[in-house]
Amino acid sequence: MIIGLTGSYCSGKDTIAEYISKKYGYKHFSLSDVIRDVMKEEGIEPVRENLIVFGTKLRGKNGNGVLAKKVLEKINLDGKYCITSIRHSDEVKALQERKDFVLVNIDAPQDVRFERMQNRKRPGDPQTLEKFIELEKIESQTEGSGQQLRKTANMADITFINDSNDITTLEVAIDDLLKSIENV
Repeated sequence: MIIGLTGSYCSGKDTIAEYISKKYGYKHFSLSDVIRDVMKEEGIEPVRENLIVFGTKLRGKNGNGVLAKKVLEKINLDGKYCITSIRHSDEVKALQERKDFVLVNIDAPQDVRFERMQNRKRPGDPQTLEKFIELEKIESQTEGSGQQLRKTANMADITFINDSNDITTLEVAIDDLLKSIENV
C-alpha cells in the first residue's frame, strides 16, 4: 500500500506522515528529500525558494514525474509506504501506476497554516501573511515543470481537513482515515 500526501503549505503532511510511520509502520519518503539530496551534492542551500526552483529544473530536465519515479525505485511491492511532497500532476500519474496507491489531499485554513509556519521557524519561510499568500498563489497555479499544488489536490482520492492544532484530535482523525483507506 502506498499513501500519497499532497496539500497546501503547512497543512500537516509531514506530521501526519510521521504519525502513520510510527503507529502503522509505513516507511516515509518525501519527494522534496530527493531534491534536497541533489542540491546537497551541488552545494545549494535547501531553503524553500531554492527547492522550488531546483525542483522545477529537475522536472524540466528529467521529466515531470522524475521525483516520484526515483522514490518508486526504492520501494517493493509488499511494503507499506507514505509519500509526501507530491507537487506535480505527473508525479501523481507516476504513482498511480501502482494499483495500491491512494492520494490524500491535506488542507487547513490559511490562517492556521500561517500560524504553524511561524511556530516552526524554518529558514526561508515567509515572515508575513502577505508573502505567504503570494508564494502559495504562485505554487498553486504553475504549469509545465513547476509546482501544480491545486492540480494535484484535485486529483486526490480523499480530502482530509487538518484544522486543529491539538495532536490528540489529529491522531484520532488520522486513525479513522487509515481505517477507511486500508479497508478500501
